[in-house]
Amino acid sequence: MLELLEKIESLKNSLDKLELFNKLELIKKEIYSNQELVEKIKKYNEVPNNNLRLEIYQYNEIKKYKKIENEINLMILQINQKLGVLTNQRSCHHENN
Repeated sequence: MLELLEKIESLKNSLDKLELFNKLELIKKEIYSNQELVEKIKKYNEVPNNNLRLEIYQYNEIKKYKKIENEINLMILQINQKLGVLTNQRSCHHENN
């Protein structure tokens, strides 16, 4: 179990250094610097409206953000799959003893 925790901690440290997260932070700054976009997002959060949502998705900042978000979600999926394999291997191995 300690070995698994050490590997998870190592993975977390590696993820913190990924350029993908740096890009995400930069894109978030771009979004917040676009006052018109921020106002639309606030308005949408108060009263969801499909037309407004479609307008928001037309901004390049949002398109870039969504692309990075998708990449991160895919990475999370891969990590979860690998963790599932590790967990299942350890469970099966433990049951055999």
